[in-house]
Amino acid sequence: MPTLPGLLTFAALSLVALVAGVSLTRLLPPLAGQHPGLIALALLLLFWAIRERWARRRLQTRLIAEIDGLTDELMLMRGEIPPPALAMPSAAANEPMREPRLVPRDAPEPVDDGSLLEAVRDALNNNRVELHIQPIVSLPQRRIRFFELLARPRGSEGQTYQAAECLDALDAAGLRAEFDALMLLRSVQLVRKLEQRAKDAGFFLNLSPAMLAKIETFNPLYDFLQREREHAANIVLEFGHAGIARLDRAGMYRLSRLAALGFALSVDGIDRFDVDFALLARSGVRFVKFDAAVFSDAAAIAKSPIDLADLPEICKRHNLVPVLGKVESEQELLKLADLDFPLGQGMLFGVPKLAKAA
Repeated sequence: MPTLPGLLTFAALSLVALVAGVSLTRLLPPLAGQHPGLIALALLLLFWAIRERWARRRLQTRLIAEIDGLTDELMLMRGEIPPPALAMPSAAANEPMREPRLVPRDAPEPVDDGSLLEAVRDALNNNRVELHIQPIVSLPQRRIRFFELLARPRGSEGQTYQAAECLDALDAAGLRAEFDALMLLRSVQLVRKLEQRAKDAGFFLNLSPAMLAKIETFNPLYDFLQREREHAANIVLEFGHAGIARLDRAGMYRLSRLAALGFALSVDGIDRFDVDFALLARSGVRFVKFDAAVFSDAAAIAKSPIDLADLPEICKRHNLVPVLGKVESEQELLKLADLDFPLGQGMLFGVPKLAKAA
C-alpha cells in the first residue's frame, strides 16, 4: 500500500511534469503539435525512474550503516553484556575505522594438533564469534542484491580464523549445530531490526548439511525456523554442495520441508558440473553457487555431462538462479561473461566486513 510520503512525492512530480510539458509545447516549435499530457507523462516516467534509482542507492548505503551500528542494541536484546572482543577500547574511540582483515598478520598458522579446535571451542564458550557480511551483486550492473553472513570465531588474543578452517574444526568437535544456532539467532535479530526499513533486504545464511542428516538435529532447526517463518522472505538458507550430495532421500526430503516454510534455499561451493539440477529443484533449491575456478578446471570440464554454454538454459529450465562465486579478478569475470550469470560474489565485488550488529 503506498505511503503518504510516496503519494506526495508522486503528486509533486506529476505537477512538475505537467507544468514542464505545457511549457515545452509553447517554447519549442517542434513540440507545438504534441499533446501536453503525453509529454508530461513521459517526463513523469523519467522523473520517477531517476527518483527510484536515487532511493535504491540511499537504501543500500543506509542498510550497510544500519548493520554496522547495532551491536550494543542486539546484545541488550539478548540480555548480555557486549564481550571484550567486540568492544572498542576507549583510547581508540576517536581513531578512524579501519577495514578489518580476515586474518591479521599476527594470526597463527593453522595446525592440526588440536589447537585450532580448542581455540574455536573457547571462542564459542566465551561468545567471541563475530559476524561479517559480504555483498552479492547483480551482474553486470554490480548493484548489491543480497548480503551473505559469515561467522568468524576470534582467539583470546584477537586473531580471526578463516571460515573453512573453523567449520572443519567445529564439525570435528561436534559443535557445528551450536554454532549454526548462534548464527540463526543473530541473523533473525538483524532481520527483525531491518525489515521495517528495508523489506527487500536479503541475507544468505550458511548452515551445515549435517543438520539435515538426522532427525534429532533437524527437528530443533525446523522448530526454530517455523517460529520465525514471518521473516522467511529476508533469509536464504545456504548449504554446501559437498554435504548435500551425500544426503539420502530422507535428508533431501527434510531440505524440501525448509523450503515449504517459505525460506529460499541455496547450494554453494559447486565445483563440478555433474550436478542433479532436477533433484535440487524438486527439493526447493532456488540459488546454485558455482566457484569461478571450476570453469578453468580441465578435469571438471572433461567430466562434465553438459556443454558449459548450455548452463544458463539448464538453470532457467529448472527455475534455478546461478550465482558466480569466489570471483577474484576482472579477468576471471570477463572470461565468463558469455554465461550471463545474474549474480556474483567474491573479493572483486566486496570483501567481508565486520558487522557490528553481531
